[in-house]
Amino acid sequence: MPRTTSHRNFFPTSSGGSSAAAASGSSRSTSCKSPPPPRDQSRRKVRKMGILKVVAENPIVTVAVRGCFMCVTVNSLVQRLGVNPKMIEVEEMEKTAMLVKLSKIEGSEGGPWELPAVYVGGKLLGGVDKVMEAHVKGEFVPMLRAAGALWL
Repeated sequence: MPRTTSHRNFFPTSSGGSSAAAASGSSRSTSCKSPPPPRDQSRRKVRKMGILKVVAENPIVTVAVRGCFMCVTVNSLVQRLGVNPKMIEVEEMEKTAMLVKLSKIEGSEGGPWELPAVYVGGKLLGGVDKVMEAHVKGEFVPMLRAAGALWL
């Protein structure tokens, strides 16, 4: 019984490694291209709605740089508390433009200087240091309850 293996295009072929194109005698590869990566629906929604509206409509919003360890740490803390924050991830090269947009939000007193930036109830709480400080002092959970992000 021939063994089947999966190749790059995820279509099973016989163990001899011959594909349908090779079996037909064609030297051109007729394999299907892999599908494009899924589009980030959240990112497109943020662009369409505007960052100001996203922050105003969600109880907790975390604006983060993709792959940033401190951003992941803040998000993990919030999720461990039982809250599912609205995450907005930007690439490193988009960081400055995002900080300029965030500085235009009312009540943020000039906006954040660094990412991650955590907004609770439409107001800037701060970055990692402010979130951790509020958590250690026992003020973070009451903030989340007041914003409607946590019910218990």
